[in-house]
Amino acid sequence: MDFAVLTIKTMPADGHADPGDPSKKVRPEKIVGEASLLLLAAAQAASGSEVRQRIEFAAQLIIPLARAESVRARICLEPSLALEHALGHICLSRLGFPDFALDRLLGESLQADCAGGGERMPHRQLEQEWMMRVWGPPPPGAQVDAGLPGRSALGRPADLLSTRKNQAYAFTHALMYLTDLGSRRVRLPRSPSAIAAEADAALASSLNEPDYDLGGEILLTWPFLHRRWSASAILGFAILASVEDRLGFLPSPSVSLDRLQALSGDERTRYVVANSYHTAFVMGLLCAGALRDGRRPPLAAPVRARQRGAAGKLMELIGPVDPKADWNNHLQTLRPEDQDSAAPLLLNICLRRAAVRRDLGAIRSALLVGEQHGLLDAPAPRQAAELLRRSATYASITSAAALDRRPELEVG
Repeated sequence: MDFAVLTIKTMPADGHADPGDPSKKVRPEKIVGEASLLLLAAAQAASGSEVRQRIEFAAQLIIPLARAESVRARICLEPSLALEHALGHICLSRLGFPDFALDRLLGESLQADCAGGGERMPHRQLEQEWMMRVWGPPPPGAQVDAGLPGRSALGRPADLLSTRKNQAYAFTHALMYLTDLGSRRVRLPRSPSAIAAEADAALASSLNEPDYDLGGEILLTWPFLHRRWSASAILGFAILASVEDRLGFLPSPSVSLDRLQALSGDERTRYVVANSYHTAFVMGLLCAGALRDGRRPPLAAPVRARQRGAAGKLMELIGPVDPKADWNNHLQTLRPEDQDSAAPLLLNICLRRAAVRRDLGAIRSALLVGEQHGLLDAPAPRQAAELLRRSATYASITSAAALDRRPELEVG
């Protein structure tokens, strides 16, 4: 909440820019929309007057920006994007700060012939439906696309060994909008356990990179789906919290810690805000979700008896690790007998690293360790085993093709 206030208070009229690279600029409407979203999530979890007072203070700063003349003009001129332009206004209205005149303008834009124009990915269409729910009751005759969740990233298994970031973000955003930031239980297109198991593997990849923006969004899976936190998710939350405690904010992948240490005063503030405002807001969403009744992660991850000794073997397979790797540094702070709680996380990291290198031998070795310690009942190991089988087929086809190309031996 403090970071949101700082971001709004220090924001120039044209948005925040990296002082060392003005081309890296964040538009003010994006910041306003995401700050309003954070306030909405905080309000859903607020149990004390201090949080509510902070929400009201921040809302008063955001209101003139979320309902500025430029915003009203965009809502009027671009009906197909009206909801996106009105995100800040919609969240503020739900928080108890209405603007009925702007509601009237938004309603007219949404009734325009072209309001439904423009093709959107399923997770973006879920965002549209979510904003309509937040804004108010659906109008008479409104149609809901019941098949939309199944067409989103929640409805199909992810390619965990080669997933691109845009696919992972499609998953996290679909989750946020379908569950109304975790405030409603919904019928999912697949079992929650299968979705959470895939989130485990995606979380390992984001911690390995590291990408705490994506990692924080993936961790929303457990509180938003009302799931018991997995061992990997418990460790992931602890890693992000330790990084935030050490730096004072959760850094995005674009932040250079060396450059950060060389800056001070207003220049340091501008650099941090321009590069990490979104990641800080994601951590706020995560904490708001975790603060709800029964959704707080345990302080320590459990260790199953069969996992004993697995962490050391997997670390040997992973090999040299960057000394600055936060996941490894956190692992070293655990007691030796507790480090095996990270075995599922380490197996996913090992498989992802080996897949990126196209190192089939390392994948096989990791699966053998996983088999020995009962870690194979998870999506990433299953996909890794499928990869090895496909690779054997590929090798046999390639060998046969090579034999067909050999010149005939001369006889006589």
